Amino acid sequence: MRIVYVLGTSTGGVGTHVRALARDLAAAGHELGVIGPASTDEHFGFSALPGVRFAALDMGTGIGARDGALIIRLRRLIGSFDADIVHAHGFRAGFVTLLATRSIRHRPRLIISLHNRASGQGLRGTVETGIETLLAKGADLTIGASADLVDRARELGARDARFVPAAAPEVLEVPAEAADATRAALAAEFGFGPDALIVLAVGRVAPQKNYPMLVRALGCLGGPEPGESHEPNARSERQGPELVVLIAGAADQAVLDEVHGQYEDLAATSAVPALHFLGPRGDIAELNAAADLYVLTSVWEARALVLQEALISGRAIIATSTGGTTELVGDAGILIDDDDDMGLAAAIAELASDPARRAQLAARAKARGAQLPDEREVAKELVGIYTELMSSQVG
Repeated sequence: MRIVYVLGTSTGGVGTHVRALARDLAAAGHELGVIGPASTDEHFGFSALPGVRFAALDMGTGIGARDGALIIRLRRLIGSFDADIVHAHGFRAGFVTLLATRSIRHRPRLIISLHNRASGQGLRGTVETGIETLLAKGADLTIGASADLVDRARELGARDARFVPAAAPEVLEVPAEAADATRAALAAEFGFGPDALIVLAVGRVAPQKNYPMLVRALGCLGGPEPGESHEPNARSERQGPELVVLIAGAADQAVLDEVHGQYEDLAATSAVPALHFLGPRGDIAELNAAADLYVLTSVWEARALVLQEALISGRAIIATSTGGTTELVGDAGILIDDDDDMGLAAAIAELASDPARRAQLAARAKARGAQLPDEREVAKELVGIYTELMSSQVG
């Protein structure tokens, strides 16, 4: 089959998912093309994958007057690939791809994968609902990365909507020595003690991740008094372990400044656990292995790859019960309501004071992580779907 993937700007889960699909399907002998921004190719290296052709196209982020030229160029690119299947990933990519394929003489089968929910309010929300409806009714198949996205597509009139997970990349087991070395390096860099309890959050510092909720939760937890030493003997009269919170991920600068300022204001007037922003990291597996708790505070997630990595790594998890997270985690972690800072603080305090409970949840997480489909299994499932759609077209 000749398959073309279309995606917009990505530095995270969507790009990771599409790269794995392109790699595995090209390796299986299919002709693969990827169309997307040059910056996305620079981040994920689509053009370096054997058997994959990449064409650069800047999707932009909003609907505007320039979309006419964008759609014409996309139509030409899709035609140059002579695709049997065009699979667009994301709201924006799906919209321009739908418009581009409508006037192709020998129209390929169009699949649109939704990885996030529309969240606009007021006029923007009305426009987004209109586009959602157009996508649902216009695609031959709508794929949702979580069950609620599938339900939404069906409500809006999708002719066919199915759930297909975005699988986590392979997570290599980190030896204890490497985890200890990472922990020691972090302790040396940020000045915390060897017995500190590390709480790790992984994900871009952006509104969806709701790090202000995490900061508010820290305000409910005890930490060293302002100016107090982090040395264990300085904490002899304080209850519970020293808590250190680490956030790993790239950042929207305005959001980072806001969250950092919120924390600094809190720390100036009360005792709170230490919070450090690590920025983008290439050693997430090692960070997971070094951490004691993993926290996800997102207002919504479909099927977060970072959460799957935490499950596979066997971390004790606390996560907001939104989107596909509830089904993904199940009883392998503590689930709290969206934006419930008091609930988050209570869960962190519970696990910080109960090593046996942490170990129990870590074991459950590892067992659940072992059951998750891997990238090759998801690629095989999609090939079956593509074949089904091609057969129905011939019929």
